[in-house]
Amino acid sequence: MSMKRVFLMLGLLSAMTVCGQEVEAVDSIDLRTGVIRQAKGSAVDTIHTDSIDCAKPPIPQIPFSKLDSLTIRQFDDRYCVVWKDGKCGVYDLLKEKNVTRIEYTSLRYAFRKRIEEEYYTYFAWEEEETLGIVSIAEANNQFMTIAMPKKEKDEDGKETLK
Repeated sequence: MSMKRVFLMLGLLSAMTVCGQEVEAVDSIDLRTGVIRQAKGSAVDTIHTDSIDCAKPPIPQIPFSKLDSLTIRQFDDRYCVVWKDGKCGVYDLLKEKNVTRIEYTSLRYAFRKRIEEEYYTYFAWEEEETLGIVSIAEANNQFMTIAMPKKEKDEDGKETLK
């Protein structure tokens, strides 16, 4: 018997341990104190595809003719801010579809940036107690929203979170 077969047989007969990545389950982080609160139970970083309802698109598509108005920075921009019933969202003029839900009270174009050969368009938004940014990957219209609490000055002139 060759040495390769011996090692193969030993490998198949011995117990093997496979370890993926360990995920620290964090429930939340207190932005004022930096205290990390651990989640109870286990964290799952995957979902089952049978739990996704593909028949119902995640972003409701409102026909362009049914929108109230739009705001655009330049005529050759791909994305614009569209308005419906006092709320706004991002619309892709090239693909003619809503990129985000129409749920923001204010939204404005921030900038466009090239990162690792891909382009991303950013919009800033502001609510009463929070502000944030929406980042859109131009390759596939995937977007990510980042929100943070607004800061205010206390009696001593120091900035604190609202």
